[in-house]
Amino acid sequence: MSRTRRRPASGQAAGGQKKLAAERAAAKKFWGESTLDDPSLVRMSSDPAALMLSLGEPPLRGSEKPAQAAFTLVYRKAAQLALLAATAAGLDDDSFGV
Repeated sequence: MSRTRRRPASGQAAGGQKKLAAERAAAKKFWGESTLDDPSLVRMSSDPAALMLSLGEPPLRGSEKPAQAAFTLVYRKAAQLALLAATAAGLDDDSFGV
């Protein structure tokens, strides 16, 4: 059975705020000043499945070639969808100016 939750006394709430502020200060000291730069523009890779192909054939005895072809199609489709999302957000590298 769960215990009932009680609101902390006013002194405990302030202590929680101090702890939170100390944790934020420690994170800021560790990670440095957070600056949000503009994201770099996205462009379609010439071969989205290159990393997967560099690993060799999948370990599926008797179905290596069809599996590799299917994985290649999935990676290409994922790259297309990622570029579509980047285009919708205005982050695509539109070299044609269209």
